Amino acid sequence: MPASDLSPDHLECFLISHPFPLTATWADSCRECTLAIDLYTHLNCLNLLISPALDITYLVIPRTLSLWVVQRKISFFFFSLLRYIVMSGTPEKILEHFLETMRLESTLNEGMDAGVNDFVTLHCVFMPNNQLCPALMAQYPFLSHPSQGTEQEKLDYALNNKRRVVRLVLLWAAFYGDVLPEEEAAVAFLEEFYVSVLDDARVITVLKEQLPELEKTMKQISEEAKGPQKKHKVLLQHFNMSDERIQKRQSIRGSDEILFKVYCVDHTYTTIRIPVLSSVKEVLCAIADKLGSGDGLILVKMSSAGEKAVLKPHDVSVFTTLSVNGRLFACPRDQFDSLVPLQEQEGPSTGTMGTFELMSSKDLAYQMTIFEWELFNCVHELELIYHTFGRHNFKKTTANLDLFLRRFNEIQFWVVTEICLCSQLSKRVQLLKKFIKIAAHCKEYKNLNSFFALIMGLSNVAVGRLTMTWEKLPSKFKKIYAEFESLMDPSRNHRAYRLTVAKLEPPIIPFMPLLIKDMTFTYEGNKTFIDNLVNFEKMRMISNTIKTVRFCRSLPFNPDASQANKNHQDLRGYVRQLNVIDNQRTLSQMSHRLEPRRT
Repeated sequence: MPASDLSPDHLECFLISHPFPLTATWADSCRECTLAIDLYTHLNCLNLLISPALDITYLVIPRTLSLWVVQRKISFFFFSLLRYIVMSGTPEKILEHFLETMRLESTLNEGMDAGVNDFVTLHCVFMPNNQLCPALMAQYPFLSHPSQGTEQEKLDYALNNKRRVVRLVLLWAAFYGDVLPEEEAAVAFLEEFYVSVLDDARVITVLKEQLPELEKTMKQISEEAKGPQKKHKVLLQHFNMSDERIQKRQSIRGSDEILFKVYCVDHTYTTIRIPVLSSVKEVLCAIADKLGSGDGLILVKMSSAGEKAVLKPHDVSVFTTLSVNGRLFACPRDQFDSLVPLQEQEGPSTGTMGTFELMSSKDLAYQMTIFEWELFNCVHELELIYHTFGRHNFKKTTANLDLFLRRFNEIQFWVVTEICLCSQLSKRVQLLKKFIKIAAHCKEYKNLNSFFALIMGLSNVAVGRLTMTWEKLPSKFKKIYAEFESLMDPSRNHRAYRLTVAKLEPPIIPFMPLLIKDMTFTYEGNKTFIDNLVNFEKMRMISNTIKTVRFCRSLPFNPDASQANKNHQDLRGYVRQLNVIDNQRTLSQMSHRLEPRRT
């Protein structure tokens, strides 16, 4: 029931989980009204607090009960004496609530300010920066004060409002980090906001405490946005830089440019240089400029198995959405059926066992972990949100997340490719042992993404059916593999894996496909808006998954000293440029040639 519709004399509510009605009487006060609710039983501990002035409904309820109240702006469930949890509301009212209630400690307390953290993480879904920045600027000079209290109390209230806005801006800037300079409007807001706080700090002493941190943040972001370091990187076809084998991998930004081959029906190609964030429409325009004409062209992504998909004009950053051996084709719509995969998409015809069988399993696992940690570290938390809610809705790239997810498939197919390309039974047994050893070391390094990719590769139908090969595997390795495979058990919502991860301390490289699955499940199973109100409970659930990623990276990966001192340039290059077959049909055919089906 809207607060404006409440009767001063009487209000009736209904307890959904109990059959008996509640009655409430109106107790007026200047800032808020308390409805004392009486039950026919011992449930008189329940209270409903209504603030007509703010149109906010507070629902105070013991942990054991459940009550639903129709609300106008924001509704809350109360689970302790000190903490309200926002369930839904308009973006503006949710922001106002967190500014009213957030703590002013110098560091964010995840436990007490969890709601603020959820807001900062997910606000882009319902209140993007072009709305949030003006709202924060409007909130900063807010000098409203309670109608009751001494003049000093009123002044303290107004000053604390300013401090909370500064605190929220610092948290917001810290969360966005090095992607904030990409947004000119956000940079302009930060500069304007800093000037306002600087002016106030001359007369308001308490603001001087926050000024150095704000100044440092503003200068760093402004310099990155305007300085020479904003120069765009130029990436090669497979999103590597020319010196990737030597230098640490850097995050890909939407403004970075890529040199990319787009193929025609006759398998000729044109190379375009275009920003990573470009839309399909912009890609087609670049192709048309190169070809001299482009009327009626469509952009198609083609897998090595011949699966084709026409990309929509508004799709962005499509280069990273390709499968491991996928390619982009441009053609007139009437030639779509004539498209066939390139020969190079088939993958290698010979294995590399002769190369990597001489490499230590631990060294391989270590170099894989180093590379995957770099890939994982490049993924900004915002990319998880864009991926879940649809990056075309934000016009942002998820290139780093896409490449990290593609790496999982690459490792999985690497295992299957090497085994299916090995014609000698004894050598295949050696490969099984090798991959199980590598998986064990990856688990030791807490590289669960590679660990699961390796085990899933060994579980692939093209490998699993090689009965003669598995029969020759020593029982010791069979037992280890069985233990590893049990961690992949999907029953009870992947309970085995989740219990294992819960016992680990960071740094951890998590099983990313499962985290993506969790976020997708939450996204599809809950509405983003309910009665034109933001479903903040949905935001909280998605934020909890993102916090898992944050926890995994809360400590840096410190290289093993004994490993770091070794010169592994060849091994490093090998694990970063795996050449695989990703056509499951082809792999199955190769498997049957190795060990025909028994009759």
